[in-house]
Amino acid sequence: MRCANCGNELKAGSLYCDVCGHPVQIVPDYNEFDDYLDNLVGNDDRRTDGQKTVKPVSDRTIRFDEPVREQLHSAGQRDGQKPDRMSQYENKQAQTGKQQSQTKQPCDEKPQSDGQRAKRAQQKKIIIISAVVCVVAIVILIAAITRNVSRSHDNSFDYQVKQAKAAYSAGNINSAVSYYEKALSIDSDNTDVRFALADIYMSKKDYDAALVLYQEIINIDPKSKEAYKKLISIYESKNDYDAIVALRESAKDASVLKLFADYTVSKPQFSKSSGKYGETIELSIDADSDTKIYYSYDSDDPLTRGERYYSPITLDREGTYEITAVAVDDRGIKSEVASAKYEIEFEAPDAPEIDPDGGTFGAQTDITITVPENCKVYYTWDSSDPSAASTEYTAPIPVPEGNNVLSVIAIDQNTGKCSDIYRSRFEFYMN
Repeated sequence: MRCANCGNELKAGSLYCDVCGHPVQIVPDYNEFDDYLDNLVGNDDRRTDGQKTVKPVSDRTIRFDEPVREQLHSAGQRDGQKPDRMSQYENKQAQTGKQQSQTKQPCDEKPQSDGQRAKRAQQKKIIIISAVVCVVAIVILIAAITRNVSRSHDNSFDYQVKQAKAAYSAGNINSAVSYYEKALSIDSDNTDVRFALADIYMSKKDYDAALVLYQEIINIDPKSKEAYKKLISIYESKNDYDAIVALRESAKDASVLKLFADYTVSKPQFSKSSGKYGETIELSIDADSDTKIYYSYDSDDPLTRGERYYSPITLDREGTYEITAVAVDDRGIKSEVASAKYEIEFEAPDAPEIDPDGGTFGAQTDITITVPENCKVYYTWDSSDPSAASTEYTAPIPVPEGNNVLSVIAIDQNTGKCSDIYRSRFEFYMN
């Protein structure tokens, strides 16, 4: 603390300055707010002419007690000093007071009653309460505005995406995911946000979560080639080629199907078209050179219920055949199942040609029979129906003497089919 007169640093507890003798003056407590309130409520201490009144020294002004004054005065006299500084100060103050009293106008002050003081106190109290209410109202308003802004942000798709990008750039991945998920809750069909989320999951090697998002994208946009590429890449890394095939089968767009060119095995081809055949057929099955072929006569699943194809298949029995086949490459990727239907119904051979064709003969005569291709011919002379157990024709037959009926049949050795029976009467009598 310094002296107000000369600026000398004062010692703690000093009552006057050691240099200039100026007394230490302790200013009474002053409350600006109280003064402000006095002005608001209308202080009665103002003159009617607008000038401030001179207030008497407050009771709170610190004065030197008489014992202290006497003590200081005695100390000065013992030391042979001039009259103590305190006395000098008091004399000076007294002279100054006289001069002020001569120059100043008298104050028409009216003492305040207890009622007036109570009224002013009540007014101050009202002002304070009003101020507190205003502050509380402002705080509530700010809180409401903050809450509304927060709600507005929560319902803003653009804000959530912006925050997600900022969080991701800052390396706060979890916050970025949270913001993106909030954005999806606002716009559930947005594919861009799903791509961004899927990229984050891919970077974290959470492939299952990324798969779900890419699948959702192609459900929303079946022509999204980028989503299909990502799915193919994930399945390829897992060697899940069955999933790639299933994904290919779900694709409908021509441009998307081209993405599966390296994951497509050609369907097997049959050497003969489906249809009806009257003879034994040899059926070949062809597919890509780097594939294995499996086929079946009676199953829709030749891979698991069929057999491996090595050489042509012989269909040598009458009936209906439904052949299925599938090709599989080294990765296990299967082709579509190929199928063909064949109906085998063998044709009967033509009836044998007989020469001579019956008659009456007076001399020894031999009978010649023309045998159809792939057939054997059997005959009888007693009118009975010939069969494979009858006499086989191998060379011309002499006409026996008497009246006889020749019966002939041809049997196809490949199909077992029989021709119509030929019958003719031969009469031969020796002269």
